[in-house]
Amino acid sequence: MPGFIGIHLGAGQHSETLWPDYKKLCHRACKKGYSLLASGATALETVTDVTALLENSPLTNAGYGSNLTWDGHVECDASVMDGSTLHFGAVGAVPGVKNPVKLAQHICKKQRCNALALGRIPPCLLVGNGAHQWAEQAQLATVHSKSLISDKALKLYRHYKKKVERYELRIDKILTPLDTIGAVCVDACGNLAAACSSGGVALKHPGRVGQAATYGCGCWAANATFHVPAAIATCTSGCGEHLVRTMLAREAALEVQRSSCTVTGLHHAMKTKFLESPFLSGVEERLGGLILLKCIPSDGTGEFLWTHSSKTMCISYMSDAERRPRTRLSELPNGAVPGSTLVVEGATFKLNPLVERAEIGIYS
Repeated sequence: MPGFIGIHLGAGQHSETLWPDYKKLCHRACKKGYSLLASGATALETVTDVTALLENSPLTNAGYGSNLTWDGHVECDASVMDGSTLHFGAVGAVPGVKNPVKLAQHICKKQRCNALALGRIPPCLLVGNGAHQWAEQAQLATVHSKSLISDKALKLYRHYKKKVERYELRIDKILTPLDTIGAVCVDACGNLAAACSSGGVALKHPGRVGQAATYGCGCWAANATFHVPAAIATCTSGCGEHLVRTMLAREAALEVQRSSCTVTGLHHAMKTKFLESPFLSGVEERLGGLILLKCIPSDGTGEFLWTHSSKTMCISYMSDAERRPRTRLSELPNGAVPGSTLVVEGATFKLNPLVERAEIGIYS
């Protein structure tokens, strides 16, 4: 029983012309994840390595190809959560780190240490130059910040910067297609993990930290227990400030745990905790999305769901029952207004024995 890997390339507005490239990237990531699981890798190791692969692609807004700050630099956010220990590790606004998610994983694993020298508590979140120094000390790959700038990101930066500076244009809409990335996974031992990585919104203020580095906002993972039979992992995408204010990753997980139906539970969470959230009062365009993995180890069943209020969301997954990755560009129904309408879709699976896949969905 190798396990299950599910990923997303963000909730936003994906280019139809780039769909073949998105699909190839998704297939590469899922195949790598499944291969890692088959070789005995843990869920935490798998989501980290899969997310790192996505960070290395110029198609995503994470790692290489991230959106640039107002000053024209790359500052990345990333986090991981280990469902077996409930430990969390994150980095925010970190410059010059090739794979921010690997740095987040290193910080997460350090949580196992009770204390550092002189009784100091190991950090779970590091930002800016402090995070970069930690990466150097951990001998993780560090690079010159300019090497993380892709042609696509530079073109987008110059386009919007020119408009804002020359015409003093007030832009009410979010400037990025929101191609943040993330992964959720269950391994052969039934342990869950989640990872999230983002370059943030275009023209963000230097030092800005979004949901991808914030506890309970970017990702969430918790194994099943005697009192809670369902294990759940989530990963969000969208406007970071809105996802921080609503803590959507954690809220969705808790809502699904309380619900007798995963689909309706996720729909209720996305509707009441995000689209209708009082914490987003005054926000007209509420763009966000989330992937969720739910497993019941006692009977080997699982569900992988995705929801979004953006125009599109790109997801992919692979399990024991899949001979190859399944990739989908989920879209809102025709005529639906992004930011005020949501969709919930998904697939059920069986980890052992193998069964056929079944698709599910709700639109509202």
